[in-house]
Amino acid sequence: MNKSKTQNFHLYEPQRALQGHKAQIYVAKFNFDGQYLLTGSQDRSIILWNPYKETQLKQYFGAHNYEVQDLAILQDNSKFASCGGDKIAFLWDVSTGQVIKKFGPHSTRINCVGIGGEQSILATGGYDCEVKIWDLKDKKQNQPIQRIKEFQDSVTQISFQNHNMIISSIDGHIRTFDLRKGIIQEDFIKAGIFKFSSSFDDRLLALSCNDSIIRILEKSSGSILAALQGSHISNQYSINCEFSWNDGMLLTGSEDGKLLIYDILTGKCQITRKLHDKCLSSITLSKQQNAFVTASYDNVALLWMEQN
Repeated sequence: MNKSKTQNFHLYEPQRALQGHKAQIYVAKFNFDGQYLLTGSQDRSIILWNPYKETQLKQYFGAHNYEVQDLAILQDNSKFASCGGDKIAFLWDVSTGQVIKKFGPHSTRINCVGIGGEQSILATGGYDCEVKIWDLKDKKQNQPIQRIKEFQDSVTQISFQNHNMIISSIDGHIRTFDLRKGIIQEDFIKAGIFKFSSSFDDRLLALSCNDSIIRILEKSSGSILAALQGSHISNQYSINCEFSWNDGMLLTGSEDGKLLIYDILTGKCQITRKLHDKCLSSITLSKQQNAFVTASYDNVALLWMEQN
């Protein structure tokens, strides 16, 4: 691991406050070039932002009857998928704001969505301990092309990376499905996994667990290299984490509203900031703009940038 540059994050401050949701924000996602941001909320809406101008560009509503739990954006930025308490996932057209297709149902709420397979498939994971795979290119097909039922508890996150589909669950397993070879790798953690993040060099996974510990997992060996704990609280609410751009630091939120930045090499928390009044639920990094966003149950998302 590269030694982190802790002094850089000391220079970061909130530059914009994105206020448009009427209830707590569960998820924030930058698009692939980091120019725009999507947020999903308990208010059943999704907002598209230009965060750098503090501008709300479009609000998507009318499809969800319950909270929005997760979002996944296509690489060409033309469409995105959303899910939540409805038991159905939706595929939206970004420009028109219309729902293109519905996927479901699951028997309970859908916690997470992921897009992969060269942008041709959508995966949905639910509280019903099941993952369903859908064909995005087939406009008429309303049935999943595959169902995965080997989970013993709620499915919490799905991420596609290269030819792999990685899935986490409260059952304590992180499962990697090699879509080319048909091989499954399972790593077991003695705690429920809320969320995970992959390092930029693709060597590590950071597992945000429900015992307030973030475990750093080496993908190739399945070994736990570090356990980050003591400064953040993550027992009740699902909170994600993100590697810094050089993979030396890890950013996460806390149920008390704090932003924590850990040094992965030493395992120590280097920076603690509290700008949110309630649980800091979501963090997303812009890969191009050297900025990141924190979103919270206080209904606000903050854009952080290095001070000039």
